Amino acid sequence: MTVKKYCSHSGCKRLIDLNKRYCDKHKPKQQHISKTSEFANEVHSSSRWRRTSLLYREANPICEQCLKASKRAGKGLDDTAGMINLATSVDHIVPLFLGGEPYDWNNLQSLCDYHHSLKSQQEREQKK
Repeated sequence: MTVKKYCSHSGCKRLIDLNKRYCDKHKPKQQHISKTSEFANEVHSSSRWRRTSLLYREANPICEQCLKASKRAGKGLDDTAGMINLATSVDHIVPLFLGGEPYDWNNLQSLCDYHHSLKSQQEREQKK
């Protein structure tokens, strides 16, 4: 008989193996894995990046691309401006695979999921 314990998620009563922390339902999402560079993977898995990213997002909680689009719309320059979203990730303006500085705040921007996906797709195509 194997020893079991409760999932660490608050209120979850699922039994899991002793060497695990969460059940499959409450297991944290996988860490960010870059499809562009091994160096980016090293940076994104570091505690220094997690701290930098958190502090930057706290200082800049709104998606910077959404803000730019709304300002252009206010001047009649952008008809596609929509909602302004909260940032969900911190992105490197100059990608790491092109030599961007990983921890320089001048090379960072807060982005929502939509704008981060667009930029990541453009970077993957650029790298090909």
